[in-house]
Amino acid sequence: MDTILSVEKLNVYYKNKESLSARFRQRAEKNVQHVLKDVSFVMKKGEILGLVGESGCGKTSLAKAILGMQKQYDGEISLDCPNPQMVFQDPYSSLNPSKKIGWILEEPLRMKKGEGRLSKEARVAKVDQMLERVGLDAKLKDHYPTELSGGQRQRVAIAAALLCDTDFLIADEPVSALDVTIQAQIIRLLLKLHRELGISILFISHDLRVVYQMCDRVLIMKSGEILEQGKVEEVYQHPAAEYTRLLLDAANL
Repeated sequence: MDTILSVEKLNVYYKNKESLSARFRQRAEKNVQHVLKDVSFVMKKGEILGLVGESGCGKTSLAKAILGMQKQYDGEISLDCPNPQMVFQDPYSSLNPSKKIGWILEEPLRMKKGEGRLSKEARVAKVDQMLERVGLDAKLKDHYPTELSGGQRQRVAIAAALLCDTDFLIADEPVSALDVTIQAQIIRLLLKLHRELGISILFISHDLRVVYQMCDRVLIMKSGEILEQGKVEEVYQHPAAEYTRLLLDAANL
């Protein structure tokens, strides 16, 4: 399979702004945090790649660097997709609470220019088709995000990402804020969309059971480093890193 994402020796640092006074600059440099450390991996087109690690280990920082939200880094990121999208952990925070669902979903279609520009009727039809694809009734277009359940909001967030005609999706803890029953429904939806559309998904999670259900391969991250990577079955059955063993034991896997 062709490569959609290549990350090579990626390093990300967060640091305090330099003081105008030179006497404080050395102290500020000591507060530099090395968030990602020589991170390297390749992701193939059409695969679901899991990224597992504890909170604060650098998973979201990696996602931001891939999407161009983190501009300052060392290393190489090559993404063969012009319009990558992200689905966040909390769908409520990613949806404009002052706008109805129909307006939110039409927005990426309204922004298209030139030959890709759609009429109002075509936008409405495409939104209706996408709502059906993610398992929602078109009547929800007249509702505000506050009037939807958590699971419905996450489906809307997924629909909004897919309406941007992307081939690459980063799902950052997309089910951790949902109850177990709704989690299973969203996982089934993502797998269905993956089969139907062939999209590549970088699936970020701290839940090894969810990753086992979702992913083809997995990256294990700790303190900004990739400790090991490989096919899910191989890593889970024959973990090379002690940290991976501890995670598997904690999950009773």
